Amino acid sequence: MKNTGSSSGATVWVVLIAAVVFVGLFRFVILGGVALLGLALLGLLVWLSAGFITTQTRTARQTALPNEDDVEPPLTARRSGQTTVEESRAAGASNMRTAWISWHLRSLPPPEDSRDPRLLTGTLSVVPQADWDVDRLRTHGRALWSLRGSARRHDLLDQLDARLDRTVAMISDLTDAEFDTALGQVNDQYLYHADRQVRTAYLEGGALGVDLIMDAVTASRTQAREDAATKAAAEALAQQRTAALRALRETYRPTEGRDAHTAWDEQAKKLEE
Repeated sequence: MKNTGSSSGATVWVVLIAAVVFVGLFRFVILGGVALLGLALLGLLVWLSAGFITTQTRTARQTALPNEDDVEPPLTARRSGQTTVEESRAAGASNMRTAWISWHLRSLPPPEDSRDPRLLTGTLSVVPQADWDVDRLRTHGRALWSLRGSARRHDLLDQLDARLDRTVAMISDLTDAEFDTALGQVNDQYLYHADRQVRTAYLEGGALGVDLIMDAVTASRTQAREDAATKAAAEALAQQRTAALRALRETYRPTEGRDAHTAWDEQAKKLEE
Protein backbone atom coordinates (compact mmCIF):
# COMPACT_ATOMS: atom_id res chain seq x y z
CA MET A 1 0.00 0.00 0.00
CA LYS A 2 2.86 2.33 0.74
CA ASN A 3 4.34 1.75 -2.74
CA THR A 4 1.03 2.66 -4.31
CA GLY A 5 0.81 5.88 -2.30
CA SER A 6 4.38 6.78 -3.16
CA SER A 7 3.78 6.18 -6.83
CA SER A 8 0.65 8.34 -6.77
CA GLY A 9 2.51 11.17 -5.07
CA ALA A 10 5.36 11.02 -7.50
CA THR A 11 2.93 11.08 -10.39
CA VAL A 12 1.24 14.13 -8.95
CA TRP A 13 4.58 15.95 -8.63
CA VAL A 14 5.54 15.01 -12.13
CA VAL A 15 2.23 16.28 -13.41
CA LEU A 16 2.60 19.52 -11.46
CA ILE A 17 6.14 20.04 -12.69
CA ALA A 18 5.09 19.32 -16.25
CA ALA A 19 2.20 21.74 -15.91
CA VAL A 20 4.49 24.46 -14.59
CA VAL A 21 7.00 23.86 -17.38
CA PHE A 22 4.23 23.84 -19.99
CA VAL A 23 2.76 27.06 -18.66
CA GLY A 24 6.21 28.67 -18.64
CA LEU A 25 6.99 27.53 -22.14
CA PHE A 26 3.56 28.64 -23.32
CA ARG A 27 4.01 32.08 -21.80
CA PHE A 28 7.50 32.33 -23.32
CA VAL A 29 6.26 31.34 -26.71
CA ILE A 30 3.25 33.65 -26.51
CA LEU A 31 5.26 36.64 -25.28
CA GLY A 32 8.10 35.97 -27.74
CA GLY A 33 5.67 35.65 -30.61
CA VAL A 34 3.91 38.83 -29.61
CA ALA A 35 7.25 40.62 -29.39
CA LEU A 36 8.37 39.30 -32.76
CA LEU A 37 5.03 40.24 -34.27
CA GLY A 38 5.33 43.71 -32.79
CA LEU A 39 8.81 44.13 -34.20
CA ALA A 40 7.61 42.95 -37.59
CA LEU A 41 4.70 45.38 -37.51
CA LEU A 42 7.01 48.20 -36.44
CA GLY A 43 9.41 47.44 -39.30
CA LEU A 44 6.55 47.36 -41.76
CA LEU A 45 5.29 50.70 -40.48
CA VAL A 46 8.76 52.26 -40.83
CA TRP A 47 9.12 50.87 -44.35
CA LEU A 48 5.72 52.18 -45.42
CA SER A 49 6.48 55.57 -43.88
CA ALA A 50 9.80 55.81 -45.72
CA GLY A 51 8.18 54.92 -49.02
CA PHE A 52 5.44 57.50 -48.50
CA ILE A 53 7.95 60.23 -47.64
CA THR A 54 10.05 59.38 -50.72
CA THR A 55 7.00 59.49 -52.97
CA GLN A 56 5.89 62.84 -51.58
CA THR A 57 9.38 64.29 -51.98
CA ARG A 58 9.62 63.15 -55.60
CA THR A 59 6.19 64.56 -56.33
CA ALA A 60 7.08 67.89 -54.74
CA ARG A 61 10.28 68.11 -56.79
CA GLN A 62 8.46 67.32 -60.01
CA THR A 63 5.89 70.00 -59.22
CA ALA A 64 8.44 72.66 -58.29
CA LEU A 65 10.96 71.87 -61.06
CA PRO A 66 9.39 70.43 -64.22
CA ASN A 67 11.30 67.75 -66.03
CA GLU A 68 13.84 69.18 -68.49
CA ASP A 69 12.82 66.59 -71.07
CA ASP A 70 9.28 68.02 -71.02
CA VAL A 71 10.32 71.68 -71.29
CA GLU A 72 13.56 72.16 -73.24
CA PRO A 73 12.83 70.37 -76.53
CA PRO A 74 9.71 72.47 -77.35
CA LEU A 75 11.53 75.72 -76.46
CA THR A 76 14.60 74.67 -78.40
CA ALA A 77 12.48 73.66 -81.36
CA ARG A 78 10.65 76.98 -81.21
CA ARG A 79 13.88 79.00 -81.13
CA SER A 80 15.35 76.88 -83.89
CA GLY A 81 12.24 77.33 -86.01
CA GLN A 82 12.29 81.09 -85.50
CA THR A 83 15.96 81.23 -86.45
CA THR A 84 15.31 79.17 -89.56
CA VAL A 85 12.54 81.56 -90.64
CA GLU A 86 14.80 84.58 -90.17
CA GLU A 87 17.65 82.87 -91.99
CA SER A 88 15.32 81.95 -94.82
CA ARG A 89 14.16 85.57 -95.23
CA ALA A 90 17.73 86.86 -95.18
CA ALA A 91 18.78 84.19 -97.68
CA GLY A 92 15.94 85.18 -100.00
CA ALA A 93 17.05 88.82 -100.07
CA SER A 94 20.72 87.91 -100.47
CA ASN A 95 20.06 85.38 -103.25
CA MET A 96 18.01 87.93 -105.21
CA ARG A 97 20.65 90.65 -104.95
CA THR A 98 23.51 88.27 -105.80
CA ALA A 99 21.63 86.96 -108.83
CA TRP A 100 21.02 90.54 -110.01
CA ILE A 101 24.69 91.43 -109.66
CA SER A 102 25.82 88.23 -111.35
CA TRP A 103 23.39 88.77 -114.24
CA HIS A 104 24.75 92.22 -115.08
CA LEU A 105 28.42 91.48 -114.41
CA ARG A 106 28.13 88.29 -116.49
CA SER A 107 30.35 86.47 -113.97
CA LEU A 108 31.41 86.73 -110.33
CA PRO A 109 35.17 86.43 -109.81
CA PRO A 110 36.69 84.52 -106.87
CA PRO A 111 37.63 86.57 -103.80
CA GLU A 112 41.05 88.17 -103.60
CA ASP A 113 43.50 86.55 -101.18
CA SER A 114 45.45 89.76 -100.63
CA ARG A 115 45.12 91.35 -97.20
CA ASP A 116 46.74 94.62 -98.30
CA PRO A 117 44.18 97.37 -97.57
CA ARG A 118 45.72 99.62 -100.22
CA LEU A 119 44.13 97.52 -102.96
CA LEU A 120 40.73 97.99 -101.34
CA THR A 121 41.09 101.73 -100.76
CA GLY A 122 42.51 102.20 -104.23
CA THR A 123 39.53 100.47 -105.84
CA LEU A 124 37.05 102.45 -103.74
CA SER A 125 38.76 105.70 -104.69
CA VAL A 126 37.76 105.10 -108.32
CA VAL A 127 34.28 106.54 -108.77
CA PRO A 128 32.32 105.29 -111.82
CA GLN A 129 31.48 108.09 -114.22
CA ALA A 130 28.46 108.65 -116.41
CA ASP A 131 30.56 108.44 -119.57
CA TRP A 132 31.85 104.94 -118.77
CA ASP A 133 30.75 102.19 -121.11
CA VAL A 134 29.33 98.83 -120.01
CA ASP A 135 32.61 96.96 -120.29
CA ARG A 136 34.44 99.39 -118.06
CA LEU A 137 31.63 99.32 -115.53
CA ARG A 138 31.66 95.50 -115.50
CA THR A 139 35.40 95.45 -114.95
CA HIS A 140 35.04 97.82 -112.01
CA GLY A 141 32.10 95.82 -110.62
CA ARG A 142 34.03 92.55 -110.74
CA ALA A 143 36.94 94.18 -108.94
CA LEU A 144 34.58 95.37 -106.22
CA TRP A 145 32.99 91.94 -105.84
CA SER A 146 36.36 90.22 -105.48
CA LEU A 147 37.27 92.55 -102.58
CA ARG A 148 34.20 91.86 -100.42
CA GLY A 149 36.20 89.58 -98.11
CA SER A 150 38.85 92.25 -97.59
CA ALA A 151 36.16 94.89 -97.06
CA ARG A 152 34.56 92.71 -94.40
CA ARG A 153 37.87 92.38 -92.57
CA HIS A 154 38.40 96.15 -92.62
CA ASP A 155 34.77 97.11 -91.77
CA LEU A 156 34.19 98.63 -95.21
CA LEU A 157 31.69 96.10 -96.53
CA ASP A 158 28.73 98.51 -96.41
CA GLN A 159 30.65 101.15 -98.36
CA LEU A 160 31.85 98.62 -100.92
CA ASP A 161 28.38 97.08 -101.38
CA ALA A 162 26.88 100.53 -101.89
CA ARG A 163 29.47 101.24 -104.58
CA LEU A 164 28.85 97.81 -106.12
CA ASP A 165 25.09 98.37 -106.22
CA ARG A 166 25.59 101.74 -107.89
CA THR A 167 27.90 100.27 -110.52
CA VAL A 168 25.50 97.44 -111.33
CA ALA A 169 22.57 99.87 -111.41
CA MET A 170 24.45 101.97 -113.98
CA ILE A 171 24.98 98.84 -116.07
CA SER A 172 21.29 97.97 -115.87
CA ASP A 173 20.39 101.42 -117.21
CA LEU A 174 22.80 101.05 -120.14
CA THR A 175 21.74 97.57 -121.27
CA ASP A 176 18.54 96.27 -122.74
CA ALA A 177 18.81 92.85 -121.06
CA GLU A 178 15.98 92.34 -118.57
CA PHE A 179 16.79 90.61 -115.30
CA ASP A 180 14.50 87.66 -114.53
CA THR A 181 13.71 87.63 -110.80
CA ALA A 182 13.19 83.86 -110.96
CA LEU A 183 16.99 83.60 -111.05
CA GLY A 184 17.05 84.91 -107.48
CA GLN A 185 14.77 82.19 -106.09
CA VAL A 186 16.74 79.01 -106.65
CA ASN A 187 17.74 77.98 -103.12
CA ASP A 188 16.03 74.59 -102.73
CA GLN A 189 16.99 74.41 -99.05
CA TYR A 190 14.42 77.10 -98.25
CA LEU A 191 12.22 77.14 -101.33
CA TYR A 192 11.06 73.53 -100.76
CA HIS A 193 11.44 73.42 -96.99
CA ALA A 194 9.02 71.19 -95.05
CA ASP A 195 7.89 74.17 -92.95
CA ARG A 196 5.48 76.43 -94.80
CA GLN A 197 6.62 79.45 -92.79
CA VAL A 198 10.20 78.92 -93.96
CA ARG A 199 9.09 78.76 -97.60
CA THR A 200 6.98 81.89 -97.20
CA ALA A 201 9.84 83.73 -95.50
CA TYR A 202 12.17 82.86 -98.37
CA LEU A 203 9.75 84.33 -100.91
CA GLU A 204 9.29 87.41 -98.72
CA GLY A 205 13.07 87.80 -98.63
CA GLY A 206 13.11 87.68 -102.44
CA ALA A 207 10.58 90.51 -102.56
CA LEU A 208 12.74 92.46 -100.12
CA GLY A 209 15.72 91.85 -102.40
CA VAL A 210 13.79 93.30 -105.35
CA ASP A 211 12.97 96.37 -103.25
CA LEU A 212 16.66 96.79 -102.46
CA ILE A 213 17.49 96.53 -106.17
CA MET A 214 14.95 99.22 -107.04
CA ASP A 215 16.33 101.43 -104.27
CA ALA A 216 19.84 100.96 -105.67
CA VAL A 217 18.71 101.92 -109.18
CA THR A 218 16.83 104.96 -107.86
CA ALA A 219 19.83 106.07 -105.80
CA SER A 220 22.13 105.62 -108.80
CA ARG A 221 19.90 107.75 -111.01
CA THR A 222 19.64 110.43 -108.32
CA GLN A 223 23.41 110.47 -107.94
CA ALA A 224 23.81 110.67 -111.70
CA ARG A 225 21.55 113.75 -111.85
CA GLU A 226 23.44 115.39 -109.00
CA ASP A 227 26.76 114.62 -110.66
CA ALA A 228 25.51 116.08 -113.94
CA ALA A 229 24.29 119.24 -112.21
CA THR A 230 27.59 119.60 -110.36
CA LYS A 231 29.52 119.08 -113.57
CA ALA A 232 27.41 121.67 -115.41
CA ALA A 233 27.86 124.20 -112.61
CA ALA A 234 31.61 123.58 -112.52
CA GLU A 235 31.86 123.99 -116.30
CA ALA A 236 29.85 127.21 -116.23
CA LEU A 237 32.00 128.61 -113.45
CA ALA A 238 35.17 127.62 -115.29
CA GLN A 239 33.95 129.33 -118.45
CA GLN A 240 33.15 132.47 -116.52
CA ARG A 241 36.58 132.55 -114.91
CA THR A 242 38.30 131.88 -118.21
CA ALA A 243 36.36 134.68 -119.89
CA ALA A 244 37.32 137.05 -117.12
CA LEU A 245 40.98 136.21 -117.52
CA ARG A 246 40.73 136.58 -121.29
CA ALA A 247 39.07 139.97 -120.96
CA LEU A 248 41.74 141.06 -118.54
CA ARG A 249 44.46 139.99 -120.94
CA GLU A 250 42.88 141.82 -123.86
CA THR A 251 42.44 145.10 -122.05
CA TYR A 252 44.97 147.85 -121.91
CA ARG A 253 47.57 147.76 -119.22
CA PRO A 254 46.00 148.85 -115.88
CA THR A 255 46.68 152.38 -114.69
CA GLU A 256 48.87 153.00 -111.76
CA GLY A 257 45.90 153.30 -109.42
CA ARG A 258 44.47 149.90 -110.30
CA ASP A 259 45.95 146.48 -109.66
CA ALA A 260 45.26 143.30 -111.62
CA HIS A 261 42.56 142.05 -109.26
CA THR A 262 40.59 145.28 -109.58
CA ALA A 263 40.71 145.12 -113.36
CA TRP A 264 39.69 141.47 -113.24
CA ASP A 265 36.70 142.22 -111.03
CA GLU A 266 35.59 144.99 -113.37
CA GLN A 267 35.74 142.72 -116.38
CA ALA A 268 33.87 139.97 -114.53
CA LYS A 269 31.07 142.39 -113.64
CA LYS A 270 30.78 143.42 -117.29
CA LEU A 271 30.44 139.76 -118.29
CA GLU A 272 27.75 139.18 -115.70
CA GLU A 273 25.79 142.19 -116.98
